[in-house]
Amino acid sequence: MKNIVLLILMGILAAIGLAGCGEDRGDRGKDLQGLSQIEVYSSDGHLVNTILDEEILSQFNDLDYTDMSSDTDAEMDALESKIGDLNVICTVISYKTPVAANHDGSLEKLMELTVYEDSNIIKEQIAQETIKGGYVPEEFLTFYVTISDEDKKFILSLME
Repeated sequence: MKNIVLLILMGILAAIGLAGCGEDRGDRGKDLQGLSQIEVYSSDGHLVNTILDEEILSQFNDLDYTDMSSDTDAEMDALESKIGDLNVICTVISYKTPVAANHDGSLEKLMELTVYEDSNIIKEQIAQETIKGGYVPEEFLTFYVTISDEDKKFILSLME
C-alpha cells in the first residue's frame, strides 16, 4: 500500500515540478525544479546554515536518496527500527518557490531530511503542503532510506 501511495506522491511531486516549466526562470528552473533554499539545523534545533547558492542547491537536488522503488513496507519498517536508538546529527529542510503566479514571495517547505549518527539511514519527511488538493496522512509522507557514504558526507558538509 505504501508503495502505491509513494508512486502517486512521486507523480504529484513531478507534476508540481513540471507545472512551473512555463514560467521563465532561466536555467535555474530546469536544474532545481523550484528548489530555492536549504536550512540546516543542528541536533538541538539551532539553525547552523542557510544555503542559497545555486550550485550547492543543484548538488542537493541531484542526490539519489529518493529512489525508493525497490523498498517494501517491511524494508522501510526495518530501517525505521534501526534508527530508534541513534542520535540525530542534523536536520535539513528544503524549500521551493511556489509555482503559482500570484504567490506572495514566501517559500514553501518541500521536505525535511534527518541524518543520524553512525548510520547511512536517513528519514525523509515530505511536507504536507506540497500535496495540493487533498490530505495524505503523515505516515505515507515519511520514508527511511539508505544513502551512500558520499551523499552523507555531502549532506553533512552543509552544516559548515
